Amino acid sequence: MREICIAGRGSRLAMAQNELVRDILQKEGYSVRIMTVKTRGDRDRKSSVTDLGGNGPFVRDVEKALMSGEADIAVHCVKDLPYEMGPGLCIAGMPDAADPRDCLLLRKGAVETAKDTGIPLVVGTGSPRRIRQLQAVCEREHLTMQCRDIRGNITTRLDKLRKGEFDGIVLAKAGLDRIHADLRDLAVRVLEPEEMIPAVGQGMLACECRESDEEIRALLDRITPSANYLRYQIEREIFCRYRCDCRSAVGIHAKIGDCGAELLVMYEE
Repeated sequence: MREICIAGRGSRLAMAQNELVRDILQKEGYSVRIMTVKTRGDRDRKSSVTDLGGNGPFVRDVEKALMSGEADIAVHCVKDLPYEMGPGLCIAGMPDAADPRDCLLLRKGAVETAKDTGIPLVVGTGSPRRIRQLQAVCEREHLTMQCRDIRGNITTRLDKLRKGEFDGIVLAKAGLDRIHADLRDLAVRVLEPEEMIPAVGQGMLACECRESDEEIRALLDRITPSANYLRYQIEREIFCRYRCDCRSAVGIHAKIGDCGAELLVMYEE
């Protein structure tokens, strides 16, 4: 049985995701090694995500390892995927789907201070999707809010919050869960999909491989639950049809149940 090489980014969260896929493949009897790749999005820590552009700043460099034959599988967050994958490559598996919801993390007492003083909450997020929906949440709760762009991995963003650079930040619950983040010193509000529609494929992992590698494609298909694949198909189909860029506010979430799928969508230019 061949050794499989997984390519992925090297952040704490990315490594947790690479290792999750590695463990699944090892249970299938394969020997697996991981190679880490630094992407354009990782190298440029100053530009906002919207300025980086939508053509896979966290994906394209990892794909190069597949196209060169150095790696057999690339692991991505589904929400990072561009409209089109690299030539000769395909998404063949979604082995894990964690909690799709967003979390609003606040320094304890920040909300009470904002209400007492009337000073807006400063929330770290550069996502148009999150900004639009968070504004609606704050309006319902009679809070004023100012959003500021924030870059960095989960640990970096949490450090900025704890140092007082922000009153709050918004992060995906899946990432927090995967790195077992200790949030006991913070006020945590999990935002249900009805109040903050998640990004396309939020919480899902995509495994990419060469279209010609039939053994790997069959393996990835075998370790993909049918509900994961159905959700991926629905959300990606709508996302690719819109062909909006990262400056648009887009949220798409398919709830898969026994009787079909319930679809939540927001789209603003």
